[in-house]
Amino acid sequence: MMDNEKSSMTDADEKNSGIDAEDNKIQKRKLDKYGLYTVILLIFFATAIVVISLYMHSKLKEVNKDGTKYKYHFAFISKSEDSYTANHIYEEARNYGKQHGVYVEKLKTGSGTDYTDDDYVRMAAAMQVDGIILEGSDEEELKAAIDEATEGEIPTITLLSDCPGSRKSFIEIGDYNLGREYARTIINITKTRKPKVVVFVDEEAEGTERLLDGIRITLANEGNHLNVDMQIVDVAGLANFRLSDLAKVTLTDKYERPDILICVNEHDTKIVYQAVRDYNLVGNAQIIGYGVSDSLLKAVRDEEIAALIDVDAGQLGMVCVDALVNYKNHGSVSDYIIVDDTVITKDNVERYLDED
Repeated sequence: MMDNEKSSMTDADEKNSGIDAEDNKIQKRKLDKYGLYTVILLIFFATAIVVISLYMHSKLKEVNKDGTKYKYHFAFISKSEDSYTANHIYEEARNYGKQHGVYVEKLKTGSGTDYTDDDYVRMAAAMQVDGIILEGSDEEELKAAIDEATEGEIPTITLLSDCPGSRKSFIEIGDYNLGREYARTIINITKTRKPKVVVFVDEEAEGTERLLDGIRITLANEGNHLNVDMQIVDVAGLANFRLSDLAKVTLTDKYERPDILICVNEHDTKIVYQAVRDYNLVGNAQIIGYGVSDSLLKAVRDEEIAALIDVDAGQLGMVCVDALVNYKNHGSVSDYIIVDDTVITKDNVERYLDED
């Protein structure tokens, strides 16, 4: 009898175990089903968030801060906040872009920050702008940042100075053409048949040889009635006070000093002009400089500087915007684009002062 009872208990246990196993299977199926539902819901919410974000991004891209609709958002990054030329180019690009459905935003607006140009390029990429306008350099970190932006399908164009690599286009003032303008200005302002000309250059800078060729060839062709004595002085790497002293020495000796002194970048022009003022050397030689700023423009107006040569900022600003728009619309743009330069003298300086 006890055997029968044990047998009955065993049968009951097996039955209960079977029920428990079935219950476990049912519970597992329920959990699996809930897990599947949870995954589906998470995927749905994630997809919804992405769609909403893309929708909001597209709507935000339709209106800029002024309430004006625009199609593209470009970032503008320059080397220096103090460069009149770069600031002028930005203003022209911004105004031109606004008329053509493009919002051009200047990223480098603060002073005294530790951010580098490559930091700003990465910031622009993180903002998911449609393109970057950049005053380039040959720094490896900047090249790497441009490469990263390119991999993210954000095209970069450089202006004034290049950063070879994955940038889509370099917009420049042609160095040879710039040399021609210097030569023509020499011809126009010289007061002697045999002028002595000193040119301060950075011989290591890209484009210097082409610029000097432009001066020499134009003087030979268009200034062949003059017997120009041109001396090239390498000022590469000179500290500001060294360059100032060199300008003083060059302009002080009345037997050796030049009739015309040329500077081929904005930095050197400012240092030399300040030296001329500090050492009371105004009038010792005619100065042809590069770049424009308020003080340099006033120096031209007051006839302390004979002429300034600068990039046509209006044209360059428009070309920057057009180049990126063409790339966005058609997937290609010219590797190099050359824009015109302009010569500022006492005859037209008031127009630039009014613009400033």
